[in-house]
Amino acid sequence: MAEAINTNVGFDNLPNQPVGSENFANTSQGEAYAPATKSGNIFCKIDIAGNVVTASRTEDFEEWTSLSTMNVLDITRQTNPNPTQDKKASGRVIVQNTPLLIPHEKSSVDITQALIDGSDCTIYITRIGHFKGDQRKPIEEYTFFNCEIQRVIDKGDMIMVIFRTSKVTKKINAYDSDGTGTGSSEVTYDIAKNKAE
Repeated sequence: MAEAINTNVGFDNLPNQPVGSENFANTSQGEAYAPATKSGNIFCKIDIAGNVVTASRTEDFEEWTSLSTMNVLDITRQTNPNPTQDKKASGRVIVQNTPLLIPHEKSSVDITQALIDGSDCTIYITRIGHFKGDQRKPIEEYTFFNCEIQRVIDKGDMIMVIFRTSKVTKKINAYDSDGTGTGSSEVTYDIAKNKAE
């Protein structure tokens, strides 16, 4: 006869219980880890017809909101699939509509109104790196010009915003270990003109 298994063992009594990430962040010390817990890493700023509608309490990013999506720029260039034809220059660059997942706050009303009105928007996205001390520096910076909101989806305490752009700039910044800038490079693509600037 098989031995009965006790299914009434409480979670707290399990051996080697893992420590939650929030508990780890609250109890861990050290300069290398602490700055990463003080602010988010990716921020988004939405300017609708000259009026910035996003906001946060993060120092130096008061006009920005946290961004939960990682796919910022989805860009492709498909050429003629026929391998016998030398038409490598035949493809057109395609920039996919970008989805943004941001907190569902007051800005969601302004964003929804911009969709309804077809208002012109400029959207900024930046990814922050943490350096010596509490320095937060922009590593990647994207600017989407002449945008129109295409879709707004309420997702509980988050809102997904999908937009179309006419021109995009991508900028990468480099730093040394102390956070001193060591240079940057950027590219701008004008979708309407189908060419880089």
